[in-house]
Amino acid sequence: MAYHKYLASDQPLNTLTPVIIESDDRPDIIIFNSPFAFVDNSMPFSSVVIIEFKRPMRHNYPVDSNPFEQVYGYIRKIRQGNVTDKHGRLISVSQNTPFYSYIICDLTNKMRQLAENQDFTEAPDKMGYFKYHSQLRSYIEIISYPKLLEDANKRNQVLFDKLNLPR
Repeated sequence: MAYHKYLASDQPLNTLTPVIIESDDRPDIIIFNSPFAFVDNSMPFSSVVIIEFKRPMRHNYPVDSNPFEQVYGYIRKIRQGNVTDKHGRLISVSQNTPFYSYIICDLTNKMRQLAENQDFTEAPDKMGYFKYHSQLRSYIEIISYPKLLEDANKRNQVLFDKLNLPR
């Protein structure tokens, strides 16, 4: 997130500054990254990150509105929409712009079944799943809440220790 150009949380797609999309869908978090090595702001985005949170211990996911279909829909709408630079000039999201999508949820039996039905690979630690969707050019990862917290604690433990904060 250190090199993002635009970040929004729970905002309808039709209100986002860098894209022109006629949709009121609301990704939980969306980040447009820009290649800072180039001064030219008309370059396409280097990547787009979508983060979708699901209610803890949710067991019901309708077939047509499961988290995968949500993320796929966001990607398609952004690719089809128009993108503007900071001066309002239209630039396009390249068809090769990679998307990184993260679904944060509890791994209930239903979520595991949905992930397997979508041909996701189980992570070695069994606390998530991942997949590269070649048609959408998107890496998609399912991360369980316990893994998210465990990884954050491990990553920040040195800081907590230096500040004498309890874990």
